[in-house]
Amino acid sequence: MSKRSFAQRLQAVIDADPNLTAAGLATQAGLNNSAIRYILNGRVRHPRLDTAEKICRALGTTYNDFMSDEPTPEEAEILSLLSELPDDLRRQLLGYGQALRDAARKRPDPEAQSED
Repeated sequence: MSKRSFAQRLQAVIDADPNLTAAGLATQAGLNNSAIRYILNGRVRHPRLDTAEKICRALGTTYNDFMSDEPTPEEAEILSLLSELPDDLRRQLLGYGQALRDAARKRPDPEAQSED
């Protein structure tokens, strides 16, 4: 099995989230819309590291975690807890998780704030 490329992983994230678009992600990452489009359509096969890091930061992750095939310890714990819940509570937890994700995306980026 081959490792998925940055573009493949990015497309999977966008496909999995109906509220996430390439244009919206570009805005959140502080990039031109074409930067994301070029990555997704293969025009840019290997984005510059600073571009990839901006995209990952906008997604709430790091480049290393985004490209890793291994779950982080937190992800492993979440999956373990999830496996212990009945189906109705799993669906409820999914709704909570989506609401938290949406709220996190609306928070201002602390790195963008200037120090006075």
